[in-house]
Amino acid sequence: MPAFQQPYMSGKRKATDSSFSENQSHESRKRILLTTNPNVREEALPNNMPVQAAACDQVWMVQWRHPQYKKHKTWDGDAILVVSNEAEAILYDTEGKIMTKSKVTGPLYEGKALSIASKEIELERMVSRDLFLSGACFGNGISSSSFSESSICSNKKPVKKFTPPSLTNIKSFPLAAQSQHKPLHPTNLDIRDSDVCMNNEQESDSSVTSSEVTNQFPNWIANWRKPQDKKNKTWDGDAYISLMNNKLVMISEDGKVMGSIPWKGQNLQNGHNFFIGGKEVELDVAVSSDQLPTVHRLELKTHEIDGPPSEDSIPKAVKKKFVSPGEFYGPVNQKAKKPLHDPTASDSLIMKAPTQEQVKRYNKKNFPIVDVVVDPIISRKLRPHQKEGVKFMYECVMGLRKHEGQGCILADEMGLGKTLQTIALVWTLLRQNPYAAPVAAVQKVLIVCPVSLVNNWKNEFHKWLGRDRIGVMTCDKNHVDVDLFGRSKVYQVLVVGYERLRTVVDKLTNIYPPIGLIICDEGHRLKSANNKTSTVFKSFDTKRRVILSGTPIQNDLGEFHAMADFCNPGLLDEYNIFRKVYETPILKSRAPHATKMEIQIGEARTEQLLSVAKSFVLRRDATLLKSELPPKSEYVVFITPTALQLAMYQKILHPQKIDHLMQASVADSLALINILIKISNSPILLKATVDSSRSKSDDLGPSIQKTAVAEALSLLPEKAHIADLSLGGKLVFLANILKILHQNTTEKCVLVSHYTSTLNILEAYCKKMSYSYYRLDGQTPQNKRQEYVNAFNTGNQRNSFVFLLSSKAGGVGINLIGGSRLFIFDSDWNPSHDLQAMARCHRDGQKKPVYIYRMLTTGTIDEKIYQRQVTKLALSESLIGTGASSSKSDSFTRKDLRDIFRVHTGTDCNTHDLLECNCNAGNSFEEHNTIPVDADYEVTAVNTGFVAASNVCVEEFDAVEKAYLQKKKAGLASLGEWNHINCLKLSKNADGYVHDEILRRMITQPGVPGASERQKERTNILKQVDIENLRTLDSIESRKTLPGGTISFLFEKYSKINLYEDANVAED
Repeated sequence: MPAFQQPYMSGKRKATDSSFSENQSHESRKRILLTTNPNVREEALPNNMPVQAAACDQVWMVQWRHPQYKKHKTWDGDAILVVSNEAEAILYDTEGKIMTKSKVTGPLYEGKALSIASKEIELERMVSRDLFLSGACFGNGISSSSFSESSICSNKKPVKKFTPPSLTNIKSFPLAAQSQHKPLHPTNLDIRDSDVCMNNEQESDSSVTSSEVTNQFPNWIANWRKPQDKKNKTWDGDAYISLMNNKLVMISEDGKVMGSIPWKGQNLQNGHNFFIGGKEVELDVAVSSDQLPTVHRLELKTHEIDGPPSEDSIPKAVKKKFVSPGEFYGPVNQKAKKPLHDPTASDSLIMKAPTQEQVKRYNKKNFPIVDVVVDPIISRKLRPHQKEGVKFMYECVMGLRKHEGQGCILADEMGLGKTLQTIALVWTLLRQNPYAAPVAAVQKVLIVCPVSLVNNWKNEFHKWLGRDRIGVMTCDKNHVDVDLFGRSKVYQVLVVGYERLRTVVDKLTNIYPPIGLIICDEGHRLKSANNKTSTVFKSFDTKRRVILSGTPIQNDLGEFHAMADFCNPGLLDEYNIFRKVYETPILKSRAPHATKMEIQIGEARTEQLLSVAKSFVLRRDATLLKSELPPKSEYVVFITPTALQLAMYQKILHPQKIDHLMQASVADSLALINILIKISNSPILLKATVDSSRSKSDDLGPSIQKTAVAEALSLLPEKAHIADLSLGGKLVFLANILKILHQNTTEKCVLVSHYTSTLNILEAYCKKMSYSYYRLDGQTPQNKRQEYVNAFNTGNQRNSFVFLLSSKAGGVGINLIGGSRLFIFDSDWNPSHDLQAMARCHRDGQKKPVYIYRMLTTGTIDEKIYQRQVTKLALSESLIGTGASSSKSDSFTRKDLRDIFRVHTGTDCNTHDLLECNCNAGNSFEEHNTIPVDADYEVTAVNTGFVAASNVCVEEFDAVEKAYLQKKKAGLASLGEWNHINCLKLSKNADGYVHDEILRRMITQPGVPGASERQKERTNILKQVDIENLRTLDSIESRKTLPGGTISFLFEKYSKINLYEDANVAED
């Protein structure tokens, strides 16, 4: 039955009709369309709805959305779809506005999906035509009651006063019986407006609520649940909903009131959703009032509200004096700040307390001063020298030393436990603070190291502190780890490689809390303040900085200034000032022709620099571990070259060619040095270098050098291959000693080289001899490096006999304690590379005596590189060493460069010859008149300037040569600490001279399998050599009969204890 009947009018309603104009202004009402034709009836329609909508066939409640392409689609809203008999569809929104028009085809049913004018809809349920025409399906709170007779009346009814329910704690009561509701009837609109208004005024006296007009079922069973975010929601329970006094009251099954909300006139029907008391409610089934449970402890009463409440009914605040919480609860007894660990324990390690001056400087908030005690978990594992190192670093980073700044350099020699000392420092600063602040001294720590040591650092933290005490994160390939480190409190330490740091520095500088401590492992990489690595650290504001390096000074004092400026910026001034004040005077004083004044100034500046450096640099040598580690023996093994190597040297180092090359550029000289090094390692490397240059179209240098290389390559046997170790003297020696070790011992070996091409030769030989091996170089994946190291250390000789190691990729920080024999196959100009590699085996955890062999080809460039290393090490020891070095010369002249291109074939050991040593080993050349080593000695003949050839005096020329030899001798003075053994002059009984049993066997039994065949080959090669051009090679005839690979000389340094007795103890 329609809600309205069409009123009949004799004409149009005038615009001045006040009753209609007032009703028209109320926008929540539905507009009544009146026509002049009395025979036409129009139903009450929503605003903006055309009259044609009355001729609808089907009306559907639908859901709509714009086209979506996501996986889980959602609806944008509800709408009403009106479909006429002619299949024309009009889509209305909930406010009655037309959204779009289109045509639909096919049958319509619930759940069907349609597309109408770029909108996707889904039919939800069909509604009756009468409900649509009544307007109840549009908007919230619009129902059929909106179109009652009173809606067209201009006179307002008297409003009934609001009577809210009152909840009291009186006895329980049953709810009232169901109200009598009047059913809806069609209203006769065929009367005048004035009559309608009159009838409404008469009916207004009977107070009828909205619920009595529209809701036949005020009581419902409903489902309820708390708000849920999950996809498939579930109901939490059942309840009753009752409409009482214009309120929807929610009652539990036990009769407890769960909440109520005002009723806004909406239709109560199955599926209706709303919220009561923060719970989502959906009506299910209508019930009678008899089925409602009895309400406990609550009673609903109504009372009239005539006006504002009286003043007596309003509770008044009691006037009392305000009492602060502190006075009310009494004073808080603050606990006295105590150290984190017991400082009175017998083995406690207590850090230095700050002085009053330092407290005033760093303790701005006047926190109490407490003792800082290193965690006993780690302090019990520290050796005495390590405890001293932890104290030193703590004092530096906390500003408790004399120097300005909060940085330091821990320059202990390799193997003294710099990593463990650093872990103890980090753990102490992350947990404690001498000023008892709410937070520790630092909250985030950054450790920067070579990429090969990233995982090793993480393993060391877990080894000493466990996995649960501290969070250590490694930065590998992406930035996710850095972001997580910055925002997470789980991780306190970040370990990152030097190269990787450059890509994540922007993120690290913006994290909070900021990084409080930076540690640079192998910090000698900070060689210059202007290189990329040093520039990255300028982005950090961190003042606490620590450098770990076993070789802090490698080449010159400029590197030391760069590291000092990193730790304590400005302590040594700018580099230009430092060079003027310190570096230049010190280097002048160490020159061979320094005057007395220059020497005095240089020594004074050295002492001054030492006094400053001692405040932030700590250097200890490996002698501290004599009682803690097995003995170590070091040997410099001088090995005779093969005939092929000598012949190649003769072709390349022809006197005329050398004179030409000496006038060439520095690059050409370096290229020639590289060629000589490859020949010294293995002649086949020269062929590989030429083949590689041809494939890359690289230039080998001047044409005369290309010719010399081609002539040298012509001497290489046609059947030479990479696994042939008989081509070079050092390879022959290595093959022999590896065979003896493999057959007679259970020891494992570490072979170190600076060139991957040399490692290729050694790897091919291991495959040929079926030696088990591991290889670590720059091409080894990072995640495999530590795996190879662990496998070598824990395996036996059968599955891991040889470890091939590249000194640049794995020569720092790696522990190869599984090996007891280490071989340095070739030397590097930078002595730190060799020293780092030599320290891989003699470390904490080593159980066997360690033997280190540095292999040099006698009389060749190998010896020149070694001599240069000894001189450089003297500079380092004189500045940061434990004592003054005996070497006083570290300069490099053009005469030194010419001497590099000289091969001494008539000597057992050119280095020993330069020492002019009078030891029992003897010299292999005629004795020269020695010049006394005296600081006051000056060589005046060197500075004679240009002299015509006719005026050259032999005596003056001899004086120049003697001065040069004196300089070389001064640079090698530190070798006097070694034992010198001439192996060619030893008798078969060498037990009293060589302490290594393996070397003794090789000296007394020099026979090598296949020696006769190589002797024939040697003779054939020597026939091709031009004897007249061998003057620069000295006399080769005296060494013709000596096979390549023979040990000619030894420098020995060993621990002065019973090696074999100690070895037996280690085996037990």
